[in-house]
Amino acid sequence: MQLSSVRRQTLIPVFLAAFALIFTIAAQAQNPVGVWNLQSDAQGQVTNFTLTITKEGEVLKGKVASEQYGNEDLKDLKFENSTLTYTRNLDIGGQPVPMAFKGKIEGDKLTGAYNVQGLEIPVTGSRKNPAASPASK
Repeated sequence: MQLSSVRRQTLIPVFLAAFALIFTIAAQAQNPVGVWNLQSDAQGQVTNFTLTITKEGEVLKGKVASEQYGNEDLKDLKFENSTLTYTRNLDIGGQPVPMAFKGKIEGDKLTGAYNVQGLEIPVTGSRKNPAASPASK
């Protein structure tokens, strides 16, 4: 009986430490912070762009940059349960048209789509330099 109690006292902290380590790794793997090289395909019109996400305290901030559409700060940037959402504007004929993005981050890959006036535009890409990203540390 004495040996069983000692074994249990030893194993419980080991299991708790292993669980905490697994939870920490999983949380880091889903971190959206970094620079993402992305590509959208609007019915054959491919646009390459960069999505940069930073974190100030608990607040996520982001911006997109492309040669075709320039730079823009993101609105409503959120990341919950591996899902990234934000809104940006597209200038069409001098009028700002909202583009709502929803995508899923899995490690260093991002897939999703913009919704622009009911049209869905697929987006794919990956984190730039994943070895230096918070997700891989």
